[in-house]
Amino acid sequence: MLTIGRVARSAGIRPSAIRYYERRGIVKPAVRGTSGYRFYDSDAVNVLLFIKRAQALGIALKEIKQLLNLVAQGQQPCSHVKQLARSHLLDIDQKIRELKALRNDLHSILRLKASRLHGDEICPLIERSAITRLR
Repeated sequence: MLTIGRVARSAGIRPSAIRYYERRGIVKPAVRGTSGYRFYDSDAVNVLLFIKRAQALGIALKEIKQLLNLVAQGQQPCSHVKQLARSHLLDIDQKIRELKALRNDLHSILRLKASRLHGDEICPLIERSAITRLR
């Protein structure tokens, strides 16, 4: 059995994150010793590493919990993981398109400022740009 501190160090996270995951029902509640300390088995480290990797891929805790529940029921979550990955990839592609459009707008504003505007006149340009986008 491992203490919360040792599990946290092994997984590269804070003990407070483990407590949070416990409260959310994502990590199995720890066994408590007579002193009140939390103790975990070695599987807890693997679960926490999975959570960390999944979050790095943009998978939300709610989705991670569903995947862990599938595993707990003896099911393979691979098809669900692929579906989540496809969905997140579409979201990322959309964000990239939006960021590129924003980048182009900012380049246009700065080019106009450099060629035509004096000092404080960039604010009206931003306001016009925002109003144009809302229409």
